Amino acid sequence: LGVHDLVGVGAARGRLDVSRARGFSRFVGRNDELNALDAALEQAAGGRPQVIGIVGEAGVGKSRLCDMFARRCRARGVPVYQTSGQAHATSIPLLPILHIMRSYFDVTDLDSDQTSRERIAGKLLLLDESFAEDLPLIFDFLAVPDPERPTPRMDPEARRRRLLELTKQLVRAQSARDPGVTLWEDLHWFDPASEVFLANHVDAAQGARGLTILNFRPDYRAPWMSKSYYRQIALAPLGPEAIEELLADLLGTDASLGGLGGLVRERTAGNPFFTEEVVRSLIESGNLEGARGAYRLVRPIEGASVPASVQAVLSARIDRLPEREKGVLQAAAVIGKEFGASVLAHVTMLDAPALDEALRALVAGEFIFEQEFYPEVVYAFTHPLTQEVAYGSQLGEHRAAVHAAVARALTEQYPDRLDERAALLAQHWESAAEPLEAVRWHARAGAWAGTKDPTASLRHWRKVRELTDALPRSEEAAALGLAARIFALSGGWRLGISDQEAEALFTEGERMAAQAQDVWSQTLLLAGYATITATTHGQIREALTPTRQAVELAEASGDPAMYMVAACSSYIPYMLSEYDEALAMCDRAVELADGDATVGAGITNECPLAQILMQKGGCLAEIGRMDEGRELIDRGLKIASAQGANETVGWGHMWSVHHACTSGEPERAVLHARQTMEIAERIGDAFSRSWSWVWMGRAAAMAGDWQGAVDAIERSQAISDEHRAAVDGDGWRLIVLGKASEGLGDAQRAVDLLREAVALQRSREQAATELVANVVLARTLLTTEGLVARDEIEAVLARADSLARSTGALSIQPTINVERAELARQNGDRAEHERELREAHRLFAQVGAAGHAERVAAELAALAG
Repeated sequence: LGVHDLVGVGAARGRLDVSRARGFSRFVGRNDELNALDAALEQAAGGRPQVIGIVGEAGVGKSRLCDMFARRCRARGVPVYQTSGQAHATSIPLLPILHIMRSYFDVTDLDSDQTSRERIAGKLLLLDESFAEDLPLIFDFLAVPDPERPTPRMDPEARRRRLLELTKQLVRAQSARDPGVTLWEDLHWFDPASEVFLANHVDAAQGARGLTILNFRPDYRAPWMSKSYYRQIALAPLGPEAIEELLADLLGTDASLGGLGGLVRERTAGNPFFTEEVVRSLIESGNLEGARGAYRLVRPIEGASVPASVQAVLSARIDRLPEREKGVLQAAAVIGKEFGASVLAHVTMLDAPALDEALRALVAGEFIFEQEFYPEVVYAFTHPLTQEVAYGSQLGEHRAAVHAAVARALTEQYPDRLDERAALLAQHWESAAEPLEAVRWHARAGAWAGTKDPTASLRHWRKVRELTDALPRSEEAAALGLAARIFALSGGWRLGISDQEAEALFTEGERMAAQAQDVWSQTLLLAGYATITATTHGQIREALTPTRQAVELAEASGDPAMYMVAACSSYIPYMLSEYDEALAMCDRAVELADGDATVGAGITNECPLAQILMQKGGCLAEIGRMDEGRELIDRGLKIASAQGANETVGWGHMWSVHHACTSGEPERAVLHARQTMEIAERIGDAFSRSWSWVWMGRAAAMAGDWQGAVDAIERSQAISDEHRAAVDGDGWRLIVLGKASEGLGDAQRAVDLLREAVALQRSREQAATELVANVVLARTLLTTEGLVARDEIEAVLARADSLARSTGALSIQPTINVERAELARQNGDRAEHERELREAHRLFAQVGAAGHAERVAAELAALAG
């Protein structure tokens, strides 16, 4: 044996770095397309963003063109990063994304978590030190969390948005330092979550110097295809000359081959992969003898002996394999497009020499190729169609057994990475006809995805519900089915949910919780359903019944934590101006918590005590106890901050904006609006984001920034429409938009919007907000139409006065006097004008609305002067 000197790890450690040219047929007929990609790379490097889509039917050569270009780029020293979708993994979230990111950071499954974190941090911080703050989030996303630096608590939707921002930053930072090529293959097999990250990458390409290449089949569509910097290359079948060149490379030019080329061309219609498979089939069936480029026809070929489809050719080739090789290939097809030798060994139960021999035979037959040698041997199918046919060639019962074996092998092989593989394992167990195992893994996948991709999480919980409904009755199945309904309701207010689905989830969950005598689950279901009813469907009055039921159950249980969870729904009677009921719920919760901010924390809210104190403060402020209200809101903010409950802190700033606006302090309103906006955009969900833009708009309008107010409300509405969240804020959106429209000089639009706000809030029984809408409508009519609209103005103010008295909203009542004073002024009644202003000043001072009191005092002083 020769002696060799090991000098280091070779270039064969990256994806497709192994020389796939070994055994490849000649690259023909695609020089124009290859040149177009070269030109695109040159333009991208020059600062003009380039996104190229390569579209074509299966087998036409999309992957071959991309591989040829990628190898050409690597030879020039241009970095290439690539990933692909997999036919049997379309329900597994983020598989292609995790693949490309781990490849980028040079992280493998065999690396320890510490080694992985060091590689990730090293590369990121060399690119941009600003990544340091988000390293815990990136570690967690790539399933190597740092126990010393845990991920900050974040809402799932906010986490996803932050990850999208970070990946966009990464794309641009990498392209600025070392522009390269990013290759996304087989988009038609991408899962929905991966498509979101792909669209984010395409968006990041604008302003980056790299080249993005994507390939897919003709029926694939995506919104980013309308980007100005996107171009498409359609791969047509190869022409006669190219096919002749390909066949000459494969077969040679022996006289016995006369007429064979025409037969193959006719049957394969210019599809290069089909052509190659037909040639391999003829060799294996004994029609051809010789070596590559020097074959002879030794047995006549009838036209019917050439199958009519590439799938038929592949099926025939697989059938001709020895049983051992066929079994290995079929097992590999169940594992996926790429498969490690170690997992395959677990599944096939072959010893190492037998498995190696079978794999060498499959490589020689060009069914698979060695894709990686380090740190473990990884194989891949030469073409997605080969995997598809090998997968479909198995009888259902046999395939189910292989799926079960693959699931067990993955569990044994990667015991420390099961959360991220939970979706894959759920799919294998489901395909293995083992629904209870599938349910367990879907539940685990739902919990794991909930911190990364709430849409995928909800999809898994829906699958848990579907599968448990079909399972035989058992305590475990019932518990999982109940959990599925609770988490689906919890996700519904973030992601949007139909009335029908919410009703079904609640009704089914309530029945199951009652049968299990599970009071905790009943309370969570009632509280979740009440929140969805109010904030997603805008049915505030209807939400009061489940709120009261949740509070009654919690009270009867004697469990302070359960009561804290239920009492967070005091927001619902508050929205209906049922202040006494809301305050009673808050007071009882504060009593039970007894100063302990951890009671009930982390269930549905990071810090229920802080939230309840702030909601009580909001109630007190509206009923004329402004100073007490502010003290409680500030106290809640301090407690939430001390607990690290950032989302609750954000809500505290929202209450502070409302208090500042009610008090007449525009600068304080703007300050808190900016703080709630910053928190909501960083860690908030769709509900918080939409509401934070409402408060930003209200503060801007109060400060006279009319266009800023319009922009904020339109942003809020867009978030609400997209996620069907914060529908309970519709009235405030209309009020602020109406007020801003008046400020911008569009009087008719202002009046129309405010009339709509009054009607909407009346229909929803949100009395305090309707009161405000009436007052703002009166002011707008006075400003734009004056005494011409006197009858409507008086009617509007009379309605506002009635609402103020019936609800006890004493802090809003003085605004009615202000508008009556203006009506008297326009009517020439100076005495009435002054009398109403003095009453407004007295009431503002009485409730503690200092800013408004000062403004009215200044107006009275001007009259006296």
